[in-house]
Amino acid sequence: MKLSALFAAGLPFSMTAFAAEKSGHAEAGLIAGVASYQPGKTVPVGIKLKIEPGWHSYWVNPGVGGMPMSAKWTLPAGWKAGELQAPVPKRFKTGDLPGFGYEGEAIYRVDLTPPAGSSGEAELKVALSWLTCNESACVPGDVELSLKLPAGDGAASKEAAVLAEAEKKIPKSVDSSSSAVFEKDGQVVLAFTVPGGIDPEGSQAFPATAEVVDAAAPIVLKKSEQGWTASAPKDEYANGPAKAYDLVLSGGKLAHPVIVQWRGK
Repeated sequence: MKLSALFAAGLPFSMTAFAAEKSGHAEAGLIAGVASYQPGKTVPVGIKLKIEPGWHSYWVNPGVGGMPMSAKWTLPAGWKAGELQAPVPKRFKTGDLPGFGYEGEAIYRVDLTPPAGSSGEAELKVALSWLTCNESACVPGDVELSLKLPAGDGAASKEAAVLAEAEKKIPKSVDSSSSAVFEKDGQVVLAFTVPGGIDPEGSQAFPATAEVVDAAAPIVLKKSEQGWTASAPKDEYANGPAKAYDLVLSGGKLAHPVIVQWRGK
């Protein structure tokens, strides 16, 4: 049973620049890494989610229950929004249901890009939805946030250091073009190599793609002659062989969390 079936009704909220707005059992706010934008140059933006003690929210792969954060942007003409980049999660259980997500605070990153010919003040709006749960209930959050940035030289903002620190928890893609996935004895095995200087030994592994491996089972990393393997029992809800599999590795000898990607042919 999915935890999302336990939703209570959420209330919509809105905010102006840099203020935090509460909904459910968390509050959200927008921060920008620059005090002004330059036409054609990336604007790094953070979504800061502060979760009440005793509650948790969910990662891109929420596990057996829960719901990942959704961000829907309304931007000036010609502006583009990149994908929502989520920090490394932790494992937990809500009752008997295993999940991946956050307690305390999580800062997501999104890269917004204005067109080369943009000018004047830009209002950046986003509608966020998330789910917070504890051992007895799940409550959704819903807010509409906005941030206004003038055109300028793109100088760092007072929040730039916060965003830079949060960046250290967001996985970076590595060259995993030689990765492969196969099934053996009920296990899904991801075989992969990583560029020189990146050593996954001792790292924790999190399946960023839902319904590929069992969320309750630890992923076992092993060194192989060709590189590394990551093995875990197949998810009982999997609909046939995996067509894609993203694996996040964090900690151990890694200087920064990484994401290994595989796409079926």
